[in-house]
Amino acid sequence: MVTNLPAEAKTKWLRVMDAKTPEEKIKAIQDFLSSVPKHKGTENLVYWAKRRLSELREEAEKQRRKTKGGGFSFFIEKEGAGQVLVLGKEELKNPLVRNLTNVKQDPKDYPVPAMCYFEDSPIQLVNPPQIILDSRMIVSKLLGLARNSNSILMVLEDVDEFYRMKDFLENNNIVLGKPKGKVIIERFRSSKEGLRVVQLGRLVGTTEDEIKNYMREFGIKSAVIKIMGEVTLDDVEKSLFEAITFKPVVIASVKPFTVQGIPVVPINDVGRLKMELFNSLDVIRVYTKEPMEEPTTDPLFMKRGSTVYDVAQKLHSQLSENFKYARVWGRSARFPGQRVGEDHVLEDKDIVEIHVK
Repeated sequence: MVTNLPAEAKTKWLRVMDAKTPEEKIKAIQDFLSSVPKHKGTENLVYWAKRRLSELREEAEKQRRKTKGGGFSFFIEKEGAGQVLVLGKEELKNPLVRNLTNVKQDPKDYPVPAMCYFEDSPIQLVNPPQIILDSRMIVSKLLGLARNSNSILMVLEDVDEFYRMKDFLENNNIVLGKPKGKVIIERFRSSKEGLRVVQLGRLVGTTEDEIKNYMREFGIKSAVIKIMGEVTLDDVEKSLFEAITFKPVVIASVKPFTVQGIPVVPINDVGRLKMELFNSLDVIRVYTKEPMEEPTTDPLFMKRGSTVYDVAQKLHSQLSENFKYARVWGRSARFPGQRVGEDHVLEDKDIVEIHVK
């Protein structure tokens, strides 16, 4: 059931969403918790908020140490089509990362980023140092890496290792695989866009109007809410609070086994592994072009379900503000060069030519 929060708590949660720095988020979450009524219906939300508070305090302390010239950071800036965290025993994951990339350095004290390629798409692998699960500090840093990543590559000996790792992550609210439904909420600074619901799946037990009203209760007046798969109002709430993190997973295994909904690839099948890693990122490649010119060869990486408007926004704010129409070549077009509007949903390897007023 959707958490029945008072109006004051909803308003304060909006401040959490708007906070930029760890210190601002800490203060906003503390303020939010002070206004949340304590009953069974809010137990999970309170638990998640307190856990997030603990993570932010550690992040703030890490930044303070870094400013003073001490301490170290596990955070890795994302590059390429997406970021994949590599988990497993050193003797398995380190040789595989060396095989997938041109980076030969094994991690010791810090995570090591390395780039592998699927066709024209660079995929960033993050190889962390050996994790000692009884060290709270190291475990917290590992969980931070997992939440920041776009997907996870598990390098395993057998199915028993998979279930041990799965239990560890899910006990920390990182759920493996994809949910039945997914909600992406993209807020705008300006209020002129209003609220739009883009249905790329179907709503279950709710309507577009109910979702818009729910957003307005939190003071969100300008946003695109993308619906993918089967989505309930509960799913919209979970997306708003980010209470649970879903992570796609690819498994590279020494011994063969099957897990429903998760690709399991032989550890030495590098070609298939790269393809599955790209698929796990849930992105599409979009190539842009100017009128009467050839398309670019370097793709834009967009979330699956992205529209022409999303591409215009990513390229430049003025393109989205002055958007007139676009022409599209590729799988999403009914014919080459089809003229489309801003809500046209793109597919992998589409070519887009944007025209402005």
